[in-house]
Amino acid sequence: METPHELAQAWNAWWDVGVRLVAVETWDEGLVQAAANALAEMREVPLWQWSAISGLTRSDDVLGGALTRDADIWAEKVLAMPAGVVLARDLWHAPLDHRALRALRDVAHRSAPVFVIATSAPGCDLPEMLRHDMVRMPVGGPRGPLTSRWAESGIPSLQTLVHRQETRIPGLDWVQPAGDWSQVGGLERLKAWADERRLALDPARGLPFPRGVLLYGIPGTGKSVSVRAWAGSWNLPLLRLDWGGLMGRYVGQSESRLAAALKAAEDMAPAVLWMDELEKGVGADADGHDSGVSRRLTAHLLTWLQEHEAPVLLLATANSMQGLPPELLRPGRFDALFFVDLPDAGARREILAIHLRRHGVLDPTPYLGIADDLEDFSGADLASAVIESLFRSAVHQVPLTPAVLAEASASIVPWARTLGEELAQRRAWAKGRLLPA
Repeated sequence: METPHELAQAWNAWWDVGVRLVAVETWDEGLVQAAANALAEMREVPLWQWSAISGLTRSDDVLGGALTRDADIWAEKVLAMPAGVVLARDLWHAPLDHRALRALRDVAHRSAPVFVIATSAPGCDLPEMLRHDMVRMPVGGPRGPLTSRWAESGIPSLQTLVHRQETRIPGLDWVQPAGDWSQVGGLERLKAWADERRLALDPARGLPFPRGVLLYGIPGTGKSVSVRAWAGSWNLPLLRLDWGGLMGRYVGQSESRLAAALKAAEDMAPAVLWMDELEKGVGADADGHDSGVSRRLTAHLLTWLQEHEAPVLLLATANSMQGLPPELLRPGRFDALFFVDLPDAGARREILAIHLRRHGVLDPTPYLGIADDLEDFSGADLASAVIESLFRSAVHQVPLTPAVLAEASASIVPWARTLGEELAQRRAWAKGRLLPA
């Protein structure tokens, strides 16, 4: 994580170029407090602090009296200050009237040596009246459109902090991309579509960045590994949205966490955002048992899908289409909807070769004919067959041979054989509705 000194140095540089109002989204108030102290020492000005509980105080004030706890009067007092660093905790959660907002706008355009740091929890809505008068930043680095001109401040990028898992955004996880498409067997149409859309990464071409792709299909057919390979082939950071991690105990907390997660993805753009098992988070409360939280999350997600402008590619995977709202699938939200079916014979050979090489078989060619007879096998089933053969080889203390692999494969009961009726229903539903992957 960046040190308070690094953060204070960045603010000091902003101060020199005329920035006066910074909105900091953070869960780590201790870091911001220490950075504010360091900034005040650098500029040799007093440090003022405000919260709705403590009021406006100055650390070196021997009287120790709080000038005001009223957010509106506080803003006017800041406007009258001759100099100082002002740290306002949870300012945007306080009700601010037009007079207070006007005072803060005036502060933002003053030449006086006053620097205001207003904190909030990630995802808090900022006053529309001030959006063009402040620098908005998550602790960890200014990467959004409002702060692009300060990007050389020296703070580690948000991507770096997410990689270190230090952003503390509930429901958002860093995922390591899986190399490239060489780790995925079959799915030629999906790969070709991804390779075509990669041209959007070149700004000189002026092509629109894809908004989203949905992968629906049979369990174990490589949807998740395709997401990892896609991000790896495009050399983009991969973030995964965890629906369970988004859910909070308090009213509005889940929606605030989703907003913060989506904002973090935008700040890391260009990036890939992965929504795994989409059906578990979108439209999941049809019975109303969670007081409408899932419906509100769905509404927020739909709006973001339609309106966000940052180059963030949403890759959603789903094992079921039941319960997904129809408006989610309309044009403008997803660029393509793919159905991921069981691999054909050629794809099974590719998948088998990938897993054999992964376990030390340098030349998998003698084994690949076995794949021709495994018609009901998914990629996950083929991986299980390879692992089963390795254990059989070790137990019987014999080398791994095609015969051992064939015997191990015969002991695997694939999902498609167990739930054949469901497979037929999924294929029938997807035909004509989704693109074959």
